[in-house]
Amino acid sequence: MKVFQIIGTALLASVLGASIARAQPNWVSVTPAPQAVGPMLQLRDGRILAHSDQGGNANSWYILTPDSTGHYETGTWGGPYNMQSGYSPFFFSSVVMLDGKTILIEGGEYNNGINDYTVLGSLGTLTPFGGLTWVANAPPTGWNLIGDAQNVLLANGHYLQANVGPQTAYYNGPNSWTAGPSVLMQGNSEAGYTALPNGDVLMVDNKVNPTCGASDKSTEYLHNGTWVCGPQTTVKLWLGAELGSAVLFYPNANHPQGGVFQFGGSVTATNVLDIASFTWSSGPNPAPYVQPDGPGALEPNGLVLEQVALGVNAPGCQFTEYDPVANTLTNTVNNAYCPRDDSFEGHLMIFPTGQIGSVDFDTTIYLYNPKPGVVSGVAPTIIPVKLVYLGGSKNNILYGIQLNGLSENNAYGDDYQSATNYPLIRFTNSSGQVYYGFTHDDSTHSIAPGTISYTKFDINPATPPGTYMMQVVTNGIGSNQVQVKIR
Repeated sequence: MKVFQIIGTALLASVLGASIARAQPNWVSVTPAPQAVGPMLQLRDGRILAHSDQGGNANSWYILTPDSTGHYETGTWGGPYNMQSGYSPFFFSSVVMLDGKTILIEGGEYNNGINDYTVLGSLGTLTPFGGLTWVANAPPTGWNLIGDAQNVLLANGHYLQANVGPQTAYYNGPNSWTAGPSVLMQGNSEAGYTALPNGDVLMVDNKVNPTCGASDKSTEYLHNGTWVCGPQTTVKLWLGAELGSAVLFYPNANHPQGGVFQFGGSVTATNVLDIASFTWSSGPNPAPYVQPDGPGALEPNGLVLEQVALGVNAPGCQFTEYDPVANTLTNTVNNAYCPRDDSFEGHLMIFPTGQIGSVDFDTTIYLYNPKPGVVSGVAPTIIPVKLVYLGGSKNNILYGIQLNGLSENNAYGDDYQSATNYPLIRFTNSSGQVYYGFTHDDSTHSIAPGTISYTKFDINPATPPGTYMMQVVTNGIGSNQVQVKIR
């Protein structure tokens, strides 16, 4: 109890978040991957996991390790780490579990290059600071199709998986599932789940939903284990079922509890959900752009970066930023992937540096350096239990506030999930050398503001003894720094 009282007092202290010290947004490239890669996941030891391209070997994964000063541009690649034979998915469901070691890949719109909405899955086990092994994971009983269905890691740490029908299931462990609540519209296909600050989960319907009034503007949300009808959008945002990304953005003067920015699919429209009033309003008109599947990611400065396009399977993509305060969309600088690509080919995920990674099934990941600054009040705060740690020690405990951040940060329609709302721990010495620990087994996965929690962490045995500044990084935003010693 005393520790939690200390943490509560720490709320009074100001917190300085990490930011990218560049006056204007720009892109830099990362050391090319061994194969073309697409979806990315943030590992809990500071490394980046990337899936190979269907045109290469979609059975393989590669790991990007930052250089000695924590930069990813000049990082090194390891792998391949191959999933079980016969499973080479494209457009699938993905998650890093709270234990940090478990990575789940489920389904796939394509498998081995064939469109079959596979029900196969793979369970990855990460060796912290080391390699990755994969074994097959059985689907929920009675499921025949998963395909590109979505998932969400709930505030209580439970993992909820959808299939292309209306069904969901909770993951219990290897090859074990429990039936979850079915959604209200005809199926999950091509929709997406967005975690909300109160622990609920939002889904913007992409089909007519008779249960919620047969509206083509309906939404629903998961509350206390049951799907219920939600507020209606101001316009129909889908055509042919495709939707764009839905990103939960940070609180601001106009949205004191934050909001969700939903991009239209094959419709030139956007909508904004205000969390406080739980109502939708019109967002900026993105014409001529649409986002029939495509990525969005929240920047530390509060803007939402989006990759949009001119149509379905149409080149002419553009990077644009949504400003939740001004309710405006403004084009920003493109990397080499635009305008040659469609929106669905892009993947966006924030890196621990506050840069946003972008890749389109190519060997090169580009990092977006956004406008500097961190939204006030969103950075995590840490209170260490002790100030001296043994090198290579495991299961150290770190308490803090907002260790999971205030948003999943990254979104992509239904086809990929790359949430980064969990703490990483970073040690930096006086020479600027950076070493990440391995965080795991958090006490909660809540993204509610002011949440007090703890995470466990292991220290990399390769970290030299010495004095370090210890810091948690969540969604690319750094906490206060505490001086510690590693012996």
